[in-house]
Amino acid sequence: MYSAFAVANAFIERAKEGRLRGLTPMKLQKLLFFTQAWHLKVVGTPLIDDTFTRRPNGPVLPSIQYQVNAYGEREIGETIRALSGVDDRGAWAVPLLQLHDRDIERLVDAIIVSYGGYSARELSDMTHLPGSAWSQGSALFEVIPNETIRLDPTIA
Repeated sequence: MYSAFAVANAFIERAKEGRLRGLTPMKLQKLLFFTQAWHLKVVGTPLIDDTFTRRPNGPVLPSIQYQVNAYGEREIGETIRALSGVDDRGAWAVPLLQLHDRDIERLVDAIIVSYGGYSARELSDMTHLPGSAWSQGSALFEVIPNETIRLDPTIA
């Protein structure tokens, strides 16, 4: 399992390399949601050690929203840094996927192939389809359980 920051940084790095276009905060959130959903469906366990919540524009990881909110609707330009608790100095680190974790690298690349060409608005609309994990709740800001995400019939 990975931190949301590490998985987000995998997408941000690919965007910086030119392998993913238009990576705004909203698009990143939706790509993270689809990544979590695919991992839940295929492997049966969560990839991201964080919880999605129901927001007006679809599923959101609040920790990621806090980190990239300053970009607004602009493309994300820098990887996310997090304070490392390794020692008392409190150094800032860039959380990344484990080196040579080919399965997760392939998953991120597959998500880009499947969803990377869509705009943030189109991805948001996909999360709002009838029967989707997002549509199964009633209150904004409530948690979307991983089991609901895993069983989402709108995600292949």
